[in-house]
Amino acid sequence: MHREPAPEDAASLSSPTPPSAAPRRLRGGATRRLLAPVMWVLLVIAAIGLPLRILWSAPESSHQGFWRVTSLIAALAAASLLLLTFVLPSRFRPITGYLGVERLLRSHRALALVVVGLVLAHVVAVLLRPGPGVGVLDLRTAPPRVWAASIATLALIGLVTLGLTRRRRRPRYEGWRLVHVLLANVALLATALHVLWLHDLTRWDQTRYWLAALGVAMLLAVAHRWVWRPLRALRNRYVVDEVRRPAPGATTLVLRAVGHRGVPFRPGQFAWLKIGASPFVFEEHPFTISSDATEPWRKEFTIKGLGDFSEIVAGLRPGRHVFLDGPHGAFTLDGLRSDRFVLIAGGVGITPMLSMLRTLAARGDRRPVLLVVAGRTADDMLHRADSEHLEEQLDLRLVEILEEPPQAWEGEVGRFTKETLEAALPTRRRKERVDYFICGPGPMVAAATRIVSDRGAPSRRIHTELFDVV
Repeated sequence: MHREPAPEDAASLSSPTPPSAAPRRLRGGATRRLLAPVMWVLLVIAAIGLPLRILWSAPESSHQGFWRVTSLIAALAAASLLLLTFVLPSRFRPITGYLGVERLLRSHRALALVVVGLVLAHVVAVLLRPGPGVGVLDLRTAPPRVWAASIATLALIGLVTLGLTRRRRRPRYEGWRLVHVLLANVALLATALHVLWLHDLTRWDQTRYWLAALGVAMLLAVAHRWVWRPLRALRNRYVVDEVRRPAPGATTLVLRAVGHRGVPFRPGQFAWLKIGASPFVFEEHPFTISSDATEPWRKEFTIKGLGDFSEIVAGLRPGRHVFLDGPHGAFTLDGLRSDRFVLIAGGVGITPMLSMLRTLAARGDRRPVLLVVAGRTADDMLHRADSEHLEEQLDLRLVEILEEPPQAWEGEVGRFTKETLEAALPTRRRKERVDYFICGPGPMVAAATRIVSDRGAPSRRIHTELFDVV
């Protein structure tokens, strides 16, 4: 799996991209990030309302019978929302960059629950309307369309069960993701076969055109996710420049662009990392970019050793080609009109904060920044080895908190509290715009968010990122 640098790799390592060739800086898009949730809600409403309007315009004979109408409404709404559920994790950057990955995945789970509810309502309506009734569930004599419907329903229930129990069971990420993707594709294929073989929704021109549009959109989403994005990663390859150990159990991977100027990103965003001979390999893991956003041809990732993939990353050698899918995420300070930043990190949640601090320093931005880093032991203080004396380049105040400090520890002891925040911020409160960024494990993010909210910070000024939601 490892190889020595090829001649062209060595040349790329010794010839960094000149600053004059750097791409333009990405716009922050703060207004778009505020409007994105509203636009998403309107899109969901349209996905439900439009097919209902189409069904209403169908011949009057299709509206006869309460249970028949109910089954058709549930079926059309479920098909439309199933498309949105599938599109959300397809990594369309306008979605991941403005809606935000955390909100995106919450919406993905919520829509999946709604789709399952609509499918179950459709099944109940089919059983209650005049006809074979519960006899339709006898798979020994059931036609192919019933088999397809049964498979699609079971796959959807399996998907929702996997999602709801993941945090409690904590399965291996690679296996969980593989089963999730397989079940999603089975559900989509079985649903399409059920609709085609049933002929109930395809007998009218309006519904036929709508279902055809959904099918085309689904194919485009599949092509974008599994063909176009890997091809883009192949064109924008990176090579391992350096691998170092900033702390016990952590690895910093430094990459350099090969044959291109680097993919621009905003400080705080992340990318999926692929290691293999091709960007079409299935295994990939998301990591936050921790380097300066003014140098897109150079990207750093600080990775905590939590599994087999982390060990593979630690064993990489300079010259090895890797592939990145990104950047993604809306956890960034770019575009915000702020007078002060408060960054609260737990453990490896420091990585997006490092990118923000390094970018502010590179831009000469002197707005005050409070950085609070909380961890269990001193090994969790990943910022110490890679801070590059940022306190000398920024108007930065640093507060470190450990639950199990060493004997010579001079920082805070315990956990992040309201008193910790109040003591670190200026005593005299003039009217200023303060943006809070909170990143780390779920319980820590929830607790810190409550503390900041209780202090009176408006929700639009609180930005969170969970490291266990991807």
